[in-house]
Amino acid sequence: MFKNLPTADFSAFGAPVQKLIALNTATMTKAFEAQKAAIEKQIAQSQADFKAVSGIKDPKALTSFVTAKSEAAKASLATLKTEAEVATESAKAYFAEVQAIMTEGKDAVVKAASKKA
Repeated sequence: MFKNLPTADFSAFGAPVQKLIALNTATMTKAFEAQKAAIEKQIAQSQADFKAVSGIKDPKALTSFVTAKSEAAKASLATLKTEAEVATESAKAYFAEVQAIMTEGKDAVVKAASKKA
């Protein structure tokens, strides 16, 4: 059954696979670092909010705190929207690069096979 399979030299496919591994490593590292930074920022903000709430002594201070948090939430929403747009563009670029690498690998294997034939 396996005697009829054509032989191909897949050694030419190694370089694109290495590129794909490097791309994935860089992409995942960047994503994890961004998540870590976001978590650290959120922890710091939560600590600052707790400290601020602990210092509230009257209704005027509470109103001021709530108003400030409302404005911060609006700003965070705008930032989140921008970050989502950037992430979408980054994902498109990533998949385009993956496609280019895969095409390069396929072309290398086909070229190697045609030289052998």
